[in-house]
Amino acid sequence: MILGLLLAAPFVAYLAWLVWALVAYPIPLGYNLRSLWQRKLSSASTAAAIALVVGIFVVVLSLAQGLSVAFVSSGRPDQALVLRPNARYELNSSIERDRMRILKVHPLLQREGNAPMASAESVVVKLFTMVDGSDTNVTIRGMERMGITLRPQVHLVQGRWFRPSLSEVVVPRKMAGRFPGMELGGRLRMGGRDWAVVGTFEAGGASYESEVWADVNDVMQAFKREAYSVMLGRLEAPERVVGFGQSVEEDRRLQLEVIRETDYFKTLTKAGDPIKILGNLITLILTGAAIFAAMNTMYAAVAGRTKEIGTLRALGFRQREILASFQWESIFLCLTGGLLGSGLALFANGVQTSTTSFQTFSDVSFAFTITPGLMAQGVAFSLVMGLLGGFLPAWRASRIPLTEAMKGG
Repeated sequence: MILGLLLAAPFVAYLAWLVWALVAYPIPLGYNLRSLWQRKLSSASTAAAIALVVGIFVVVLSLAQGLSVAFVSSGRPDQALVLRPNARYELNSSIERDRMRILKVHPLLQREGNAPMASAESVVVKLFTMVDGSDTNVTIRGMERMGITLRPQVHLVQGRWFRPSLSEVVVPRKMAGRFPGMELGGRLRMGGRDWAVVGTFEAGGASYESEVWADVNDVMQAFKREAYSVMLGRLEAPERVVGFGQSVEEDRRLQLEVIRETDYFKTLTKAGDPIKILGNLITLILTGAAIFAAMNTMYAAVAGRTKEIGTLRALGFRQREILASFQWESIFLCLTGGLLGSGLALFANGVQTSTTSFQTFSDVSFAFTITPGLMAQGVAFSLVMGLLGGFLPAWRASRIPLTEAMKGG
């Protein structure tokens, strides 16, 4: 953090001086902006290159943002997951039936009537063929009926919820077009039996929109599971999660691990790390090209305007004023591209995509999420490109000898 501040300090100081120069030396700046308009073709091509880079930059960030929204919006701070110690993920966990019975009568669990607000669940993955012919793992979550209540962000949009002992499933509405047989009324082949799709649901972009839901006992029988995977429980208040966790971990009959549901889903956001790395690599390559394009445009502008630079010097404008004006020309050019690129990135907002979670090795669906904050980062990114791409040409313009400039050489 401290190193980053030290590295950023010269840029911030230089930018502050440029802002001051913008007010102190208005005449050269107006000349530079008019020059950009006169060189429409080169200015437009450079701005387009910057817009492309910024657009990709924002879209890459929106991928990670969308994945983060999918997981973070899945949890509640007053709910906890109980797993086998060191299991880390639901898929790797197992809880025997006798331990589950003890867990579900824990006094710290919130109750709805006479029933504890807890759901014993079994989580498995099943390989499905998509409509394009490729295969991917899909998470199958067996749950008790209380599991639906514990996830209020999930809403049934068609049909009805599954009923136990009938081999019924409900699927996310978004999966209907991606997997054959996942439409309402369709049938799926899982665990050696056929399952009827009796309903479709939406979850507001949460990661549950990547899961198929069924009755927990049906799933355990079909996939030959003797133990549950996890228990999801709701506490009276978020601060009760810590006490619940200590109680469960210290109970010799249980010796299980408790994690707050929101914390669990935060760990799953690491599924977006490969996307970030690849996106940053692509952005880095394109950034170098965009900075070169801006620098090339500005060098050409300086080379073709030496007489004009000499005239400004003859009128009394000093070297630092010339430096500031040409630097602002580069910044304005890149900011134009940055605003355009951030605006173009909005066309990707809400577009659905998917990736494979390297934690659960299953498909995760999410949407590109363009926020005002990401767009602001894109514009700031273009500002940095303007500073880097324009500094050397601006320095060159300010250092041309007056006699050479007046000769046009």
